[in-house]
Amino acid sequence: MAVTAKDLLGAWHLESWSFIHDDGRPAEYPLGADARGIILYTADGHVSATLMRANLGESFAYAGRYEVRDDAVFHSIEVATNPSLVGVTSTRYIELMGERLTLSGPDFSAGTGRTQRIAWRRSG
Repeated sequence: MAVTAKDLLGAWHLESWSFIHDDGRPAEYPLGADARGIILYTADGHVSATLMRANLGESFAYAGRYEVRDDAVFHSIEVATNPSLVGVTSTRYIELMGERLTLSGPDFSAGTGRTQRIAWRRSG
């Protein structure tokens, strides 16, 4: 059964954010294996994601619009802590199993030789 935008609605808490390398190197955790974060999907098509390194305050955030199609979610970034991401549309393939949402897809920059894998648990 195809995932719809309705399936994503609400708040999700970060379980992990990792970079998976094409060459088989071990996964990297850009904000640490214990990073914290929340992503919000609204009924009117907005998304907001904030991730931070536990206990150190380093963070990454963006917000904008989203669209779900073909088992993927497309985040059109309107504001971000990294200004080079403004105007970028990221593609994240959706794997939804119960209360666990895994988003995976290409890195924000082409040619890095890695993909991103972000696992979330529905807030409740």
